[in-house]
Amino acid sequence: MLTFAIMALASLLPQTEQKAATVVWLQTDWAPHQIVEGPFQGQGTFDVLQQRLTALLPQYQHQLRLTSLGRIESYFLNTDETVCATGALYTEERSKTRFYSLPLAVGPGFAINYVAGSFVESLLDQQWQLDLRKLVQHPELLGAYQPNRHYPEVMLQAITQSGAALLASAFTSELNAAALLLSKRVDYVIEYPERLQFYQRTLKAQQIIKSAAMLDAKPQSVSYITCNKTVLAENLINDINKVIPDLWLAEDYADVLFFWLDENAIKILMPTFESIREQMAEKNRL
Repeated sequence: MLTFAIMALASLLPQTEQKAATVVWLQTDWAPHQIVEGPFQGQGTFDVLQQRLTALLPQYQHQLRLTSLGRIESYFLNTDETVCATGALYTEERSKTRFYSLPLAVGPGFAINYVAGSFVESLLDQQWQLDLRKLVQHPELLGAYQPNRHYPEVMLQAITQSGAALLASAFTSELNAAALLLSKRVDYVIEYPERLQFYQRTLKAQQIIKSAAMLDAKPQSVSYITCNKTVLAENLINDINKVIPDLWLAEDYADVLFFWLDENAIKILMPTFESIREQMAEKNRL
């Protein structure tokens, strides 16, 4: 009788809802992947993908945390909280301290960017490629690149050639790569094509910038969701992998992934996009 009375009393007490587990999503100021200020704020490729993904995971509490690119690695070495990043590239070294999801996005590698209709465009082959090693030796052309970055081997070969006409320049918001091109100070720029498209739109330039893939360099990269190795993160990645195929099969997914790309880059990436999308459709059929 006493037990019954205690249970009845307990039923009258307000029920305490179990608090959803918290996931911290790291953001960096790296437009147009993630855009944290200005007229395009929140419209970066990974901003939009992250918004769509977290909407499919209502069982978690999602928090945003702005940090610098240089500090991201330290977050993944700490297991006091569960942190994740959108659009990370896979490496074996990183996988020691991180969980990786199924593929989330496909994007371009470093490309040769130029103004549409310029002499550089006339040198493209049928696969929208240029041989950078020959380009840097052209007597009438000057290129620009930002030093101290992880370039493909063909880029390193071009830089070290004797007489290479390549200007090393630190690209900034005040002197961005698109401004160098549009002002005709250089004929081409080595940079991710989405960065040039973002700067071109920021400058509201009338001229069109296009990109060409580097001959003998991988023209695309696949990126993922990555989280530090906590117990929660292991379950989270499993839940993320359940909904990623739904993202890929959305009718406008290509539009989201390629929003900040020129038509040449899109043509180069489309076969890889279609291949991954078919893989995701197969997972949904299982």
